[in-house]
Amino acid sequence: MMENDEKRTVSVIVPYKNEDGKVFIFLQKRDKDAKRAPGLFGFFGGGRENNETPEETLLRETKEELDFVPSNINYFGKYILPKTIVDVFTTKVGANFENEIKILEGEYGKWFTENDFNNERDFITGDLKILEELYNKL
Repeated sequence: MMENDEKRTVSVIVPYKNEDGKVFIFLQKRDKDAKRAPGLFGFFGGGRENNETPEETLLRETKEELDFVPSNINYFGKYILPKTIVDVFTTKVGANFENEIKILEGEYGKWFTENDFNNERDFITGDLKILEELYNKL
């Protein structure tokens, strides 16, 4: 088994909104030729560079992937997966979110309710547990 310092360390942003008593989470449909998890749905975010803090990684990756700077982020938790350590941050967004961003990585973004999540299985495996906890706590 790999030691933690050999694992890839990433920060991800989870934009979400509440409508009609439901939680909607915005996820990325990854490019079919992506280096990691091609063609699957997953979080926006990416790997830590140099001596960045998890927050610095999050802000850089969010700008690179969505051309977006979140005004309010909350730390959701750290997940230690077989190959990755994931720092998860949430940001509650408004109804106009999709007009405030520009998808620069991946094919597109899509909103998922918990029911959508339960019916769609093209997710990055490591994200499944995190998504379940997000729907239970947001």
